[in-house]
Amino acid sequence: MTEVDLADWGARRRRRFAPDRWGTLVCRAVWDETADMRSFFLTPQDGSRIEHASGQFMTFRIDTPEGRIERCYTIASSAARDGGIEITVKRQAGPGARWLHEMLVPGAEIEALGPSGRFGPATWHGSAYALIAAGSGITPMLSILRTAADRGLDLDVVLMQVVSTPQDLVALTELDSLARRLPRLVHLPTITRGPGGTRPDADFLTRVMPDLATRTVLCCGPQPFMEMVRVAAQAAGVPDDRYGEESFDFSAPPPEALGGGDTPRRTVTFARTGHAFECAETTTILTALKQAGLPLPSSCARGMCGTCKTFKHAGEVVMAHEGGIRQREIDRGFILPCVSRPLTDIILDC
Repeated sequence: MTEVDLADWGARRRRRFAPDRWGTLVCRAVWDETADMRSFFLTPQDGSRIEHASGQFMTFRIDTPEGRIERCYTIASSAARDGGIEITVKRQAGPGARWLHEMLVPGAEIEALGPSGRFGPATWHGSAYALIAAGSGITPMLSILRTAADRGLDLDVVLMQVVSTPQDLVALTELDSLARRLPRLVHLPTITRGPGGTRPDADFLTRVMPDLATRTVLCCGPQPFMEMVRVAAQAAGVPDDRYGEESFDFSAPPPEALGGGDTPRRTVTFARTGHAFECAETTTILTALKQAGLPLPSSCARGMCGTCKTFKHAGEVVMAHEGGIRQREIDRGFILPCVSRPLTDIILDC
């Protein structure tokens, strides 16, 4: 690289990867964490920096043999390092993870949107934390710990990593290293299968974390697991403003009802950008938004994960969610566009 090239790279390096529009990331490295979990290091094609908070995610546009899909994956790398991001993905039956494992190799490109999301210490404040993860839910927790270590924070944190077998534990060696940089980090690996396996429940959580009520609890994992942790945290006395969770469910959403010619149509306007599009009363706002070619982070399309959660400035919707939004958030004006249908013209904070 010449001196001119270096100067040009430095100028481009100072630009921020725009979080509100699709951009191109290049895969630079790939490595296996376990037999079925693989990590990918991605950098912006234009050399810009990716500013994010620990616990945030990015949405990826993937062209699979079954068609184009969008999937959200949590950033696992430290927020103190903005040259690129790491995502750690479990190989599953779904087309998104399968494509990443088979096709995202060094040199390959992928479109991405974000970072987005409100999960982690930047949103859920506290003097002490309990990070409770099952399976691939470990990824935002790794970002939180890596960020704290890189920034020299004296974080009081207990990490519970729930996996099926010891071979499924992620970043075990690194966690030992992080514990030397974070003296108050306690790692509780929890194995559910085989001799001595433990199936976590509310009694188990409060037994191994007797001070759970004094901690801010962040949970990520399958929906039934998070429901168990949520009930246990509430029973232990953890208030709502000190409990957060993040989950992505990629099962097929129910068929979308598209509005016919006689169906009343409403106008949905983005307050920040001024973009506007029409949405039939029988169509979800997310479906109409995507038909209009406008970006919005989303995953499950079922009202479960909360990825598309958006503030509604004005208008009325009917919303049938499956746990991806809290009543207090609804009371404040938030909706899930994936399961919201407009009854009037709508103004969203986008």
